[in-house]
Amino acid sequence: MTLEILRNFIQSSNINFLYGSGISRPYLATLGNIEKWLTKLAEDDSKETYKEVIKASLYKAYCDGVILKNRFIYPDIDANFLETKSAYADFFSICNELMNKRNSQLLNKQINLFTTNIDLLAEKTLEKSGIELNDGFRGTLTPAYSESNFQISLSKSSMQFHKQAEVPMFNLIKVHGAVNWKEQDETIQSDTMLMYYVQQALDKIDKDYFVNLYKTDGTEKTYDEVKTDADAIALFLPDKAYDKFFDAYNQIVMINPTKDKFRTSVLDYHFYELMRIYSNALERENSILFVMGFSFADEHIAKITQRAADTNPTLQIVVFAYSDKDLETYKKKLEIEHGCSNNNILILTPSSFKESNQDKYKELCELVENFDLKTINLLFKEISKNIHSGYGTK
Repeated sequence: MTLEILRNFIQSSNINFLYGSGISRPYLATLGNIEKWLTKLAEDDSKETYKEVIKASLYKAYCDGVILKNRFIYPDIDANFLETKSAYADFFSICNELMNKRNSQLLNKQINLFTTNIDLLAEKTLEKSGIELNDGFRGTLTPAYSESNFQISLSKSSMQFHKQAEVPMFNLIKVHGAVNWKEQDETIQSDTMLMYYVQQALDKIDKDYFVNLYKTDGTEKTYDEVKTDADAIALFLPDKAYDKFFDAYNQIVMINPTKDKFRTSVLDYHFYELMRIYSNALERENSILFVMGFSFADEHIAKITQRAADTNPTLQIVVFAYSDKDLETYKKKLEIEHGCSNNNILILTPSSFKESNQDKYKELCELVENFDLKTINLLFKEISKNIHSGYGTK
């Protein structure tokens, strides 16, 4: 697919993004084997203590790699955070510019950002940017979450000419919950102290009660190796060693990284509502979905995406594959090994992009080694250069 074709889609489509943990690298860790092992653990009928040890160790790894990294951020010393935040900031800035530039009176200026990420990187990045972010919460003293808040649009008035103009807005739709979500009075409220309670509970547990999931050479252990270590720890583990940690962890309203996905009734309701919003967005006429850093390991999302592509011929899906070797995996996950009925799912690999754009965008193609967020930003920045505000395209 050429940049010109992508530009035309952006000019004429309702824009949606779906992104996963790959976009938050290198600051936040990807799941690795955590989801697979938690799922395997849930299917284990044994009542042996080693299961508690493995569960606690996997939860701790998830907390260390993702959840607790949202508590404190040290921009002056953490190079990984600076790199990730810079990529996020560029992404929002470029997309905001695209929305302001594109010449259409028929399309709104909203971008839907669907994500399975539970972190606060988007919120932290845009906190003082002046770019409008709608995270679904409304309220000042006790902000409460409601899916209906994503129906809001924002306009600003000109004091001189008494005219109104719609302002670009990013709808941040977290389909798996977030580290600051808590259930209270049958609603979801925002509370960043939840992470503190988790950290406090972890600090009171002896480090020897957790399995190190990695070998000395830095590679991940196998599940059997983890189980062997857990068996050894279980021999001297005190009763209820992890109870306070599990209690604090379970206060966060989020879908655990397992194939089971569900945990509480309140999250069941919100999960289905958010999936309905995702499905409806893909069913809209002339819509485009850009997929970034997302593997489609979530079977619910993969099925909805596949079904929308089959039933909506005006929908275009562009999947940015991190590397060329990911092509077949995406085809398998989306069940398009033999093509799709409307020919509207494109898996864009670094090589296929270069092949289509080498002649006209040689310098840009030389920078494309993989499709991380930083590289994807380069593509959208080039597209933005070729859109004239109010005058269409070159």
